[in-house]
Amino acid sequence: MSSTQKDFYNILGVTESAETAVIKAAYKALMMIYHPDRYNGDREEAIRKTKDINEAYSTLIDPDKRKAYVKTESGFKATEKEPTETNQKNTTSDKASDSDSGWLIAIELVEGLDSLYQSLNILSKDLSASFKQELLENKRFSEAKDIAEKLEVEFIEKFFGKNKDIQNFSRWLLSNDKRNAAQEINKIVAQSAGHLIASDVIRTIMVKHQLSGYDIPVSTEKRTVYKLGDILPDDGIVFYIDKTGQHGLAASRDDLSIQATWLEAIALAGTTSYQWHLPSRKELELLHAQKELVGGFSNHLYWSSTESDSFNAWFQNFYIGEQFTGNKNLSHRVRTVRAF
Repeated sequence: MSSTQKDFYNILGVTESAETAVIKAAYKALMMIYHPDRYNGDREEAIRKTKDINEAYSTLIDPDKRKAYVKTESGFKATEKEPTETNQKNTTSDKASDSDSGWLIAIELVEGLDSLYQSLNILSKDLSASFKQELLENKRFSEAKDIAEKLEVEFIEKFFGKNKDIQNFSRWLLSNDKRNAAQEINKIVAQSAGHLIASDVIRTIMVKHQLSGYDIPVSTEKRTVYKLGDILPDDGIVFYIDKTGQHGLAASRDDLSIQATWLEAIALAGTTSYQWHLPSRKELELLHAQKELVGGFSNHLYWSSTESDSFNAWFQNFYIGEQFTGNKNLSHRVRTVRAF
C-alpha cells in the first residue's frame, strides 16, 4: 500500500486537529509499545507497525508535509503542489474576486439564500462552497432550497451513515463546533459496516467527550440487564451501573502503561477501540471505589482526562484514595474505561 492510501492520523491515533505536542506524545507512546526490541508479539508485525508509525510521524510532524495532506472520501492522500507561478496566483485571485462579487449580488436578490449558505457552512465549509459554486455556475437560484437540502443529505449520509439518530446527533455536534467528536462518529460508522445501536454510540461519545445538552434517543432493541463484575464481550469489567441496570461503565483488565505523561496517556487511550478512553475525574473516582472488583491496580497514581488548567490535570492516588492535580509532564499509570 502506498503512503498516499494510508490514514496517518488513524495510525498515530490522533485527530486531524491534533497539536504538535500530541503528535509527538502519540509517536513516543506507540514506539514504546511496538518497537521490535520491546514488542511481545510477532517481530514481523512489530517491524511493519514501526514502519507505518515512523512514516505517519514524519509526515504529520512537518508543517509543510502535513499541510499537503488532506482527507478524501476513501482515506487520505497528498495534495498537488499549490501553484507557484505569478500568473496562476493572479488567475485564482481574479476568479475568487468575481465569485465573491456575484455571490454578494445573489444574496441581495434571493431571499433566504444567505441563511441556507450559513446553515451549510456550520456543517462544513466545503459543503457551503459547493452550494455557492453550483448556484453561481448554473444560475439555479430558484432551486436554492432544494439544492441545499440535497447537498446536506448527501454530506450527512456520506460521513455519518443512514441511521437517523446518528445523523441528528452528528448535526448537533457540528452545529456546536464539536468537530473532534463528529470525526470520531465518522470513524465509528466507517468501521461498523452498519451494525450500530445508535443510543450506545451516542452515549459513548457523550461520555468520552464529556458532553451534555443532547437527549439520547430511546433504543427499541432488547437490552441486557447487567450486574457489577460482569465481563463484557470485549473483556471489559463492569464497575458502575445506572438505575436501569442496562447501561454503565466498564474498565479494561490491565493498565495500558505504568509510566506516561498526561499527553502520552491521552494518546495511548486513543490507540484502542473507539469505545475506550481515559476516564474523567468522576469516572476515575467511581473506578477507584471498585478497584478490588476490577483488580490489577497498583497502589500508585492514575491519570484522569480532566484538566485543571493548561499545565495541570487531575489524577487519583489508588493507595490513599484521594484525587490531586499535578503537572502534565509527570508520569503516572494509565487505565481505560468505556460506557455501555
